[in-house]
Amino acid sequence: MSKYNSLKFLKETRARISHNCDKCREEIKKGEIYYSESIGRVNAPGIKLKKFCKNCHQEHGDKLLEMNF
Repeated sequence: MSKYNSLKFLKETRARISHNCDKCREEIKKGEIYYSESIGRVNAPGIKLKKFCKNCHQEHGDKLLEMNF
């Protein structure tokens, strides 16, 4: 558990490059909307922020922040 967990939220983002969803491993193609964890303006180097496809976000919503993958 990171001290930044309480600061995390999901931010809608348009993919500039291809990614894979951290929940279902489906490819997020360039130009598609996905949801990325964000911690706002906090500079926290070394923290891996997860990316989720639109389908997983619609199915699970903000509960994705609480799930462990």
